[in-house]
Amino acid sequence: MSIINVFPIISTLLGGFLIFFILRAKSSFGTSNFTKLSLAFIVFIYTLLSIGNYIDANNYKAPIWVSYLPFISFHFIGILFFYFATSILDKKINFKPYIILIFIYTILKTLFFVYLVRRIETRVAADLIFSDLDHPITKYGIYDYLVSCSINLFFIYKAYSIFKSTPMIVALNKKKEMYFKWINLLFVINFLVIAFMASQAILLLFHIGTMDNMFKIETVIYTIYFFVFVYSLMHFPIFAYTGDYNDLPNEVKAKYKNSSLSNSEALFKKIDDLVQREQMFLSSELKINTLSERLEASVPHISQAINENKNISFSDYINNYRILEAKKRLLVKKPDTIFAIAVDVGFNSKATFYHAFKKLTNTTPTQFRQDHF
Repeated sequence: MSIINVFPIISTLLGGFLIFFILRAKSSFGTSNFTKLSLAFIVFIYTLLSIGNYIDANNYKAPIWVSYLPFISFHFIGILFFYFATSILDKKINFKPYIILIFIYTILKTLFFVYLVRRIETRVAADLIFSDLDHPITKYGIYDYLVSCSINLFFIYKAYSIFKSTPMIVALNKKKEMYFKWINLLFVINFLVIAFMASQAILLLFHIGTMDNMFKIETVIYTIYFFVFVYSLMHFPIFAYTGDYNDLPNEVKAKYKNSSLSNSEALFKKIDDLVQREQMFLSSELKINTLSERLEASVPHISQAINENKNISFSDYINNYRILEAKKRLLVKKPDTIFAIAVDVGFNSKATFYHAFKKLTNTTPTQFRQDHF
C-alpha cells in the first residue's frame, strides 16, 4: 500500500472519532442541538468522501453507489457551515429559499447518479469512462463538481461574514484571542482549499491532469487540514459572543456552582441600574467585563444574574435597550439614516442592527418606521 493510500484511512478514522466526540460533547456548541448535528453531518460527509477514495485507490469491488454517495451530498457542506454559524451565534436567517434551491439541485443530482449506476454496472466500466475526459458523463461529473464547489464557497463565505460582523461582548485573554484569530484563518483556508479543488476540476476540462490525481490531491489536503478545522470549531469561544451563562464551558460553570452568588436578583438590580443610568448600552465597545469591573463581580456571576432574572443572554439584554432607543429615533419627524441610528445606539454595523431588530421585534427597522407613519 502506497503512502498516498494511507490518507483515506486516517481521514476515515479521524472522521469516526470526531463524529462521536461532537455528538457526545456537552459544551462548545451553544444551547442548540441542531448546531451540534450540523457540524457532525459535515464531518460525516467528509468521512464518506474518504471511504469512497479509499475504495477507489485500492480497487475494492464495492458497489458503485458507495463511491457516488459522498459526491451526491458534497454540496451540503457549505450550507451546513452557514447553518452552524447562524445557529451558534443565534442569528435568525430565513433558510427556506436556500433549502428549496438545494433540494431541487439534490433531486436532479440524485436522478443523474441513479441513471449512472444503472448504466455503468461494473467498477471497471466506470474507471474506463472517467479516464476519458471527453466522455459526456465525465464532463457532466466535472461540471457538477464545479457547481457543488460554487455552492459551498458561497455559503462558507456567508458563514465567515457572519462571524466577522458579530462583535464579541466578552474580552478575551491573549491566549483565547490568538486562538480565535486561528479559527478565522481556518475559515479563509477552507474557502481557499475548495477554490483550489475547483481550479483542479477546471484544468481537467482543458485536459490538464487526470481525475485520479485530482481525487488523490483532495484526499491529502482534507486529511491534513479539514479535521484540524473541525476540531478547532469544537472549542469555539461561543460565550464570548453571547454572554449567555448556559454557553459557559462546563468546567467554568462547575467552578462557580458553589460560589458566593446567593442573591442573583440583587446583583441584577445593580446591573440594570448601572446600564440604564449611564446608558452604557449606547457604546459599541461595551463588554460584560466592563460591568464585572464596575460592580466588582465575576463575569460568570454577571451572566448568571442576567440569565436567572431575565432568562436571556447578556447580548440580548443589552440589545433590548439598544432597540428601544432605536425605536424612539426611528419615530422622529426627520430621522437619521438607519445606519446612523444603528451606530448611535451601539451597533457596529447595519447588518448586526437588522439581525437584532428582527430577532427582538419580528420586523425590520424600515417596516417598523412605515407602520408608524
